[in-house]
Order: sequence, then structure tokens, then C-alpha cells
Amino acid sequence: MNARLKVASPVGEIITEKTTPLAPRPDTLNGKTVCEIWNGGFKADVMFPIIEKMLRERYPKVTIIPYTEFPSVTIASLESVKKAGTLEAVRAALVQKGCDAVITGNGG
Repeated sequence: MNARLKVASPVGEIITEKTTPLAPRPDTLNGKTVCEIWNGGFKADVMFPIIEKMLRERYPKVTIIPYTEFPSVTIASLESVKKAGTLEAVRAALVQKGCDAVITGNGG
């Protein structure tokens, strides 16, 4: 019997791709513009108003721009042919609105 087995290393692979570091976090949201992006997922239409209220209580000078003022970012809009256009439309809207921080979902 001349069976050959392919064995995979349990150690895993070392990925050497260059990663992009996260943007620095603002020290406060007072005086900042926070923008909401929704992908149509779990009840963000219910949760974003609650999150807004909590942010306004904690940071009275925060400006919040609701998800309704941004392009829709659904799973269908991120299909490979549409993805670049969708992401560019969102990026342009975020820049145009002067967003300092973005809430991209509610963890649902």
C-alpha cells in the first residue's frame, strides 16, 4: 500500500501582509461630529436613537449625523462588483459631512 497523506501544520500560517493601524481615538466627543452607518442589520433603526440620546447626555456638544443621511451599506451593496463604488460613496459622504468618529453598527 502506497498511500500518501497530506498533513497540515497545527501551528498555522504567519501572515506577513502589511496592516493598517487604527486611527487615533478622540480624547472626547464634545465638539466632534459622530456619524452613523447602518448595514440593515439587527434593529439599528431602534438602537441608534438610544445611542444618540446617551451620547448627547454624556457629551452635550456632540453633533450626530444619522444613518439616514448616508448611502445604504447592505450586504448586497458590498457584492464584489458594487463594493468599490459603495465604499467610495460612503467615504465621500463621511468626508463631506466632516465626521470625526463613526458608529458602524450596534453589535446585534
